[in-house]
Amino acid sequence: MKKAELAARRHRFEQRIMQERLQITSAIRDWNEATAPIDHGWQQISRYKGPILLGSGLLVTMLSRNKGRVGRLFKRSIVVYTMARRAKKMIGR
Repeated sequence: MKKAELAARRHRFEQRIMQERLQITSAIRDWNEATAPIDHGWQQISRYKGPILLGSGLLVTMLSRNKGRVGRLFKRSIVVYTMARRAKKMIGR
């Protein structure tokens, strides 16, 4: 190939690379905008990580002392969950 052809080909490649970089930048901006609510929610949860870990640790410690309470608590939580679902369906009608 001649120098002129090589220079033209290189120029086309550079233009294509620049266009792809602009597209990637735009895609990153769109991605950040789309995931902003999720990131905000995660930051809210992370803010309370310490108290959540402390509370769950205390709960496990308390429940592990009395094995019967674990079963009763599990059964009650299932009942409460089922009642909440049914109430939500009834209100939604």
